Amino acid sequence: MRTKLLVCTFLILAVAFVPCIAPAAEQFGVAVYPGAKEHPGTTKFLNEELGMQGMAFHTGDSVAAVVEFYRAQDGIREVIVSDESAMFRKADEVDVTVQSPWMDMQSGKLMQDCLISIVNRK
Repeated sequence: MRTKLLVCTFLILAVAFVPCIAPAAEQFGVAVYPGAKEHPGTTKFLNEELGMQGMAFHTGDSVAAVVEFYRAQDGIREVIVSDESAMFRKADEVDVTVQSPWMDMQSGKLMQDCLISIVNRK
């Protein structure tokens, strides 16, 4: 009886907390590279200075690692890939660009981490 009570309690708690497990973050239907953090300054630049609807993220991982992640995503096609940059497109509506190094437009510094921009072209 005690075992059944413990199992039932565990199942109730498991079901209660499953909705708290967040799926991978997405922007415009495109997964954000795992572990990438938003870069608020570049996001602001994309939206306010360039008039685009998008978000920018950065990661310490290599361009090659980020490229492999986006190559594996369904519905995303590769447009161009080089050692320092890449561009992917989803349904002719969303562009994903990857680059390293990249210029931080607020500070004017050349950044060595990897920048990922996800922009809605609609």
